[in-house]
Amino acid sequence: MQGWVYRLATGIILTHLFGCGGSGSSLPAAVPRPAVTTVQQPTTVNLYPSTSSSDGNRLFIKVTGVGAAVVSMPLAFDTGSAGITLYAPDIFPSNLVSTGGFTFAPGQTSISYKGITVKNQLGTRKYGGAITGRTQTGNIGYAQVTFGDSGGEFVTTVMPVFLYYLITDNSTGQPVPVPHQRGWFGVNDAANLIAVAGSTEPAAGHTACTSGTSGSCYVVSVLKYLSYAAGVNAGFKVDPSPLQSCDIATLGSCTPSQTLTIGLDNSVETGFSEVKLSCPPSVYSGPGNIEGYSICQMGIPDTTVTLSGASSGVLAGTVLFDSGTPSMVLNVPTGAAFPASAPPGSSVMVETPSGFTFSYTCGSGSEVTNTIVRPDSTAESIVGIGYFTTNSFFIDFTSGAEGWR
Repeated sequence: MQGWVYRLATGIILTHLFGCGGSGSSLPAAVPRPAVTTVQQPTTVNLYPSTSSSDGNRLFIKVTGVGAAVVSMPLAFDTGSAGITLYAPDIFPSNLVSTGGFTFAPGQTSISYKGITVKNQLGTRKYGGAITGRTQTGNIGYAQVTFGDSGGEFVTTVMPVFLYYLITDNSTGQPVPVPHQRGWFGVNDAANLIAVAGSTEPAAGHTACTSGTSGSCYVVSVLKYLSYAAGVNAGFKVDPSPLQSCDIATLGSCTPSQTLTIGLDNSVETGFSEVKLSCPPSVYSGPGNIEGYSICQMGIPDTTVTLSGASSGVLAGTVLFDSGTPSMVLNVPTGAAFPASAPPGSSVMVETPSGFTFSYTCGSGSEVTNTIVRPDSTAESIVGIGYFTTNSFFIDFTSGAEGWR
């Protein structure tokens, strides 16, 4: 889950009509589908698989509206986190926000702008590791979010949005330029904390982020803020999304790929190898249920990673399938007998407790099969975006299951 996005024009369509499911549509390709507010059946939406020297390896999804503000912001579609973050200067005028923060009048506790409420609560979110990653600094807000494109749009209920205006490098503490990626679109089944400055954790743990919340609070998958009709499970499926060499910031450069399905049923999940998730996670202290869905683990325990070739070894532990990480990362507990590196040409096989196996050959440089081995006694290993370019994946929020094919 490492990365960042851009902008558009006119009001948000708030209807209760729904688009056609599946990869085909009875409408001509040039005719936009009505925005979906209730998912009546498994319904597809476009992702933008991209690899470039400026943005790295990403699956992008477009946000086209925040409240009544019309935008065009490519966000990283991230199965390794929960909640949404948005680059605030793309949404608000300069008199309300700058790289120095939001402008609140003395004593003002919130700002209202085009259906968006921004709370006077300064917070942070970290991505990509406490040392190696980056931190976004901003404010908690609340708004409906519209995402998708002319191939199909969805509208959430009012949800927490983290509106950042500054990115800093975790290793140096210094500001970094805002990349083309203008935020994160987190969809996993866990809950992630927005840390509010000066907040202390209550004895009962932090609560979910709501308009009445004060202090640090938890956010969940963007897709949990959609409505689902009877017979449709909340969740998503991603089909293989091969990366294309393109620039997400250049209009028309990246070709859309209708590989994301929102809403699940038995027909969608057929043929997958799956496991039931642990709900709630053992190290989690927040509410067990947010937005009507259980909070479950991110990683899959009891997963085995086997490295063979010039170096060989077996690593057993928890593995996270994370579309937001541009490479593969093997975190080796202290004292474990495992090679210090995975040279290009080595073979890696990942086996989940359900018996599903995913194999690949290690690449080098910025390739999606580049495999980083590092000593870390606590972090889970990561199967990054390389998996999502060749295989299918789902998370079912209603049943608490994760599956691979």
